[in-house]
Amino acid sequence: MYIYTLVVLWYALHGHRSGIVADRRVHAPWYLPKTDSSFADMLTTLRRTLIAARFMGSRPAQPTNAEIRQVQRACALAAA
Repeated sequence: MYIYTLVVLWYALHGHRSGIVADRRVHAPWYLPKTDSSFADMLTTLRRTLIAARFMGSRPAQPTNAEIRQVQRACALAAA
């Protein structure tokens, strides 16, 4: 039940796109009366997002030298 809740919350906050139901109708023409995303749609969206993040994810921006020096100065001041 916890996993179900987490998936539904993730989907509601981050995964929902307006074209998911329309895309599902194209791939499943027998499901034309469908109006909302199913749990299977939510899982598919989550799975695709995780795969994309793993294989096509970009590294976060590396700090600049000025940012590094600023953090070092702040640490030095805090230690004094």
